[in-house]
Amino acid sequence: MPVHLPAVSRRQFLKATAAMSAGLVLPQSLWARGDADQDRWILLSDLHIPSDRDQELQGIKPAKNFEKAREDYLKTAKNACGLIVSGDLSVSAGKAEDYALLRELLGPIREAGIPAHMAFGNHDDRENFFNVFADEKSSVPPPVASKHVSIIESRNANWFLLDSLVKTLYTGGRIGDEQLKWLADSLDARADRPALIVAHHNPAGPDEKTALEDAKQLFDVLLPRKHVKAFFFGHTHRWETRQVEGLHLVNLPTLVWVFANGNTQAWCDALLSDKGVRLELHALDAKHPLNGEVRELGWRS
Repeated sequence: MPVHLPAVSRRQFLKATAAMSAGLVLPQSLWARGDADQDRWILLSDLHIPSDRDQELQGIKPAKNFEKAREDYLKTAKNACGLIVSGDLSVSAGKAEDYALLRELLGPIREAGIPAHMAFGNHDDRENFFNVFADEKSSVPPPVASKHVSIIESRNANWFLLDSLVKTLYTGGRIGDEQLKWLADSLDARADRPALIVAHHNPAGPDEKTALEDAKQLFDVLLPRKHVKAFFFGHTHRWETRQVEGLHLVNLPTLVWVFANGNTQAWCDALLSDKGVRLELHALDAKHPLNGEVRELGWRS
């Protein structure tokens, strides 16, 4: 399953994962502290953490940016029930040293009682990651071979975390037939509340080699199932929301360099309800025009 770093002890973690017969469904009550707002989430993407805290890339220090964002949401969203990162945790090739620093950077978040849930991007390496986070890896085999998928159950929605990583440094993404079947079956089994999908790669046409190569097949699963309300992703380092047949597509912002004019380094404060989600953008630059922007996304019926 994707990477889940609980805000609980290792003993509690093992007890919780052992109780999950399929090893993939995570009731949020097992992870967050008791006084957490069960509808509030911190959303991030494209961290690109290097091995050196002071390393500068394209005029930006990724680790310092992460620390700045962390300081912000530990103040303004300290009651969040979880943090979700949609991939590209490592700066480039998923080196173990990158993940060692990431583990250190995540420490204050977990100590604050906020569990972290992470998916992999094209700059990640599964083996290196789990070598560093060996204590947090569940012994239960993932339901999709060579992929890391899971479901986080919360009060007003179920989060479905997918794995679009093909191989490290291969820019394009792919869900694959086996993962698509697992997703379809899992969605059908949980049609009682809104479903929110998270992966790293952006959907695009088959000719865009840097995007999700089987986006059409993914939408063939998502669009007919009306309880699927939104697809969250990163990869493009931009902040954008749009719709396809009422399904919200949410491109989460990066904490590092941006690829489009007008965008900025930022994180999202997400507040769920049974009718939709309120997304508030928190830019690292408090003076940026996008800082504090709120988008209210209503669920399709």
